Amino acid sequence: QKDAFDEWFRPELAEAGYEGVFAHKRREPSFHKGKYTMEGCATFYSTTRFKRLDKFVVDYDKLSAQKRVGQQNEQDRGLPRWKGDCAGNIALALVLEDLNLKTTQDWQAAGPGGGHQLCVINTHILADKEANEVKLWQVHLMLQHLESSHTKDLPLLVCGDFNSTPDSAVYQHVCRPGYLTRDHPDLRKIKTDPCGLFEHLESGHSLRLSTAYGSCTGDEASFTNYTEEFKGTLDYIFFTAESLAVLAVSQVDEESQLSQETALPSSTKPSDHVSLVATFMFREEAPAHSMGGQMGIGSAYARGFAVGHGGMVGGPGSGADAQVFTLGAHAYEPYGAGGYPASAWG
Repeated sequence: QKDAFDEWFRPELAEAGYEGVFAHKRREPSFHKGKYTMEGCATFYSTTRFKRLDKFVVDYDKLSAQKRVGQQNEQDRGLPRWKGDCAGNIALALVLEDLNLKTTQDWQAAGPGGGHQLCVINTHILADKEANEVKLWQVHLMLQHLESSHTKDLPLLVCGDFNSTPDSAVYQHVCRPGYLTRDHPDLRKIKTDPCGLFEHLESGHSLRLSTAYGSCTGDEASFTNYTEEFKGTLDYIFFTAESLAVLAVSQVDEESQLSQETALPSSTKPSDHVSLVATFMFREEAPAHSMGGQMGIGSAYARGFAVGHGGMVGGPGSGADAQVFTLGAHAYEPYGAGGYPASAWG
């Protein structure tokens, strides 16, 4: 929530040398602890490592309404608004310049000071498990916007709660564009296609995105969300493998640890999501494309930086040394004197 950002996250992380940017969802304020507050996404970055060059918000509702103008026929008139036009979800994007590492190759994206440029996108996709078409539509809109914006040639880190498992159509569309077919179980559930989604999915996108955990360990984390109702993986750190290489990822707690108090949140983990932390390096040599969008380790790299996305800021294994943090949706209150804050996604 915006109040948690203003009252805890921003001042506490400022003391540690981080600057934060918040963008609220396009929804009505929620009533929390005696007052109304807005939910949204926040990204923090180390001011000694990065300089912010730009910020923009991808408003899925606005883009959806623009795309669907002219697609609506007379039968659509008078019907309730399609959820894809009024879900309220967003993506927050920051363009950063590395203050420590300068580009050395003509093909690398350089900022005004000659440092590597990097675009960090933080998003929270709709949680409704019955609205697969809206999730896909939002992800398509985000990818399409990135393809057509000035960030298309920058190294990209796309972090967030996608509310989609690794076997979902959303995940396949991000990682394997153009391979998604109507036979996928998620697509077979879609009864109407008010946005021409199938046509867009078949054409795919031009961004070559891999996942940090999939690239580094061969598989996604077993759990990023652990509640009584759901236990599985919903959160990811995607990256452009042509310009970045992932060198390491943090270990996610085993189920025996997550289930000590039945589910999350717990007395030691105040979020129902867990942290994902990855260390990346800028590529110094343009690598050849390989199968499935995954890149090998045979190229030379510049020094790296760490990125954290997930349930905790601070504490062992939570990305306390990361230069960039991304937090999404409604954040829980910090617990205890000196305790760590947490963010969770709905």
